Order: sequence, then structure tokens, then C-alpha cells
Amino acid sequence: MPVAMFSSPEGYEHIMGRWTSKLAPLFLDFAGVQKTGTVIDVGCGTGSLVHEFSSRFSKAEITGIDPVQAFIDHCRNRFHDPRMTFTLGNALQLPYPDGHFEQSLSVLALMFIPHVDKAAREMRRVTKPGGTVAACTWDAEGLRMSAIFFEEAIKLDRAAQIKADKLRQLNHEGQLADLWTKIGLRHVVETELDIEMDFKSFDDYWLPLTEGAGPSGVYFSELPGHHRENLRIRVRERLLTNNVDGPFSLPAKALAVRGKVPG
Repeated sequence: MPVAMFSSPEGYEHIMGRWTSKLAPLFLDFAGVQKTGTVIDVGCGTGSLVHEFSSRFSKAEITGIDPVQAFIDHCRNRFHDPRMTFTLGNALQLPYPDGHFEQSLSVLALMFIPHVDKAAREMRRVTKPGGTVAACTWDAEGLRMSAIFFEEAIKLDRAAQIKADKLRQLNHEGQLADLWTKIGLRHVVETELDIEMDFKSFDDYWLPLTEGAGPSGVYFSELPGHHRENLRIRVRERLLTNNVDGPFSLPAKALAVRGKVPG
């Protein structure tokens, strides 16, 4: 995951952490996580999956790993359960021996990892035979929060297309399942996970997207001031009926996959 794009725990929580918390229960249901044993969360971020996991399973142990020291520090300060361990590390070279975990999980991280095939193989490598490897990513058209931002940005600046598409992978139906099959996992199943993103106001939607985190934040930070205001006006008109501010919701769709390590 690019450190510059996701370097602030607070920024990540504002733009994505609150939605990851809504997605985590659906993902764990689909992954079929066991109540006991050891689990690794690859790209743990601010700990949304760890939180949901620990609240469900009192006898399992979970290790979170992330390449951003600020995220690791955030998780260590947030969680004090001795069953949890947080390690600075790279998904392309997980610092664990073969078959170290019963299950390997990753939520909304693989789409930002270069050489994602290698990361997936690492998840398989550290999982015991018979164990589950599961992950999810946002669908290319399913994250309306971000899609609307970039649809309007592209109308004003064609170069925004590059920022919108950059680092997006494994975001179409079948791609995750193909990768899981390619790395030798069995009983591969892919599905869709749907949530609603509820916003209190336009600013509740807009401000997190412009605070420097994620693709939208990086793009917005590079815009001249008058372009920023033009984009804000266009997006506001797009989202608010009759220009009346207030609560609204946007759908979000993730793609999830699970598979078993042979043996």
C-alpha cells in the first residue's frame, strides 16, 4: 500500500475507516473465520477488521501487519488485548514461516499493493494446509463515494482519469477468483458485499475526500485553488437535491473471495 497515499491514521479513518467497520462483519461472515486459532490481517490499517474479529472470537489470536508505522502505532494504542499483535511489514515478504496461521485475511488492501500475485502467494504460504485465505476489494463501479468525485473531476480535468485509475486492480468480477485459483487455492468462491454509506451532510462526504488521504486526497492536494472550488461546486450540485444540504446515502459494493490451502 503506498505510504504517501495512506500515511495518516486520522485521515484514513475519516475517508475509509468508518466504512471498513461496516464491511468487516459481512466479510468475516463470508470468510467463515474459525472461533479459535491464529489469523493474520494483511494491511490492517487502523484495525477495523481486528476490532470486529476480537469482538466475535474470544479464543482466537490475530496478528495485524501494515507497511505504515503510524498505523501500527495507532493499533497498538487502540488495542490492549494480549491476543493481538501488530507488526510493521510488507505484504510481499511476510515475516513468518510457512503455515504459521490458520487463516489469512485482507480487507481493502490488495488493490493498492504492487505485484499483487506475490502478495497473494505470501498469504497462501503463511497459511496452514486446510486453512482459509480470504480478501476483499472495492468493485470498480461500486464505490460511489469516490466514483462521483472523479466523474466530476474528469469533466473539469481529463488528467484526473489517470489519478482515478492509478493503483486500481482486482476490481472487476472474477479477477479475485482467478488470482486465488492461479496461486493454487481450492474451493474458491467469490461474492459481492454491499453496504450503505450514510452521510450527515455534504461536508461529511466532501471533507474526508480532500484531506490528503487516498487517491482523491492526493489528486485534490495538487489542484490550484480555483479548480478545487469548481470541483466542490460541481460535486455538491450532483449530490444535493435542489441544493438543500442534509443527510444522504450512497451505495458501496465490494468483491470478496475465499479459498482453501490444499492439504
